Amino acid sequence: MRVPTRLLPTPRVYDGCGPGRHGDGGADLRTTVAGLGQPDEQRWGAYADAVARWELLLGRPAPAPTQIGRHGKPVLAPPFVEWLMGLNPGHVTGPDLGLPRTRALRVLGNGVVPQQAAAALQLLLCPHRW
Repeated sequence: MRVPTRLLPTPRVYDGCGPGRHGDGGADLRTTVAGLGQPDEQRWGAYADAVARWELLLGRPAPAPTQIGRHGKPVLAPPFVEWLMGLNPGHVTGPDLGLPRTRALRVLGNGVVPQQAAAALQLLLCPHRW
């Protein structure tokens, strides 16, 4: 499998507020997933390789990137962000927590991707690798 060259935008705290621009001037995660279309082979567009690789690494398929919002339009789905971050299903979106969609997105946006934290700690604890 080739290494993906284009990754999905980083989840941010404000992802629960509606579409907008990412810090680098490109579309943010909410805007990107809203434009991905129907679930089929071409659903992920330019991100297909990155999604396929992450599915392989996590050992589970990507959940739907959007869900129908209260006004009937697609909105960013917290389980998708949870999956993007490599968290176990239900870590933030579990029914036992009862978090509304916007609060779950805020929690996820303030979270740390475990794989990134592990890599950072490994580098910090082994300074000879710098």
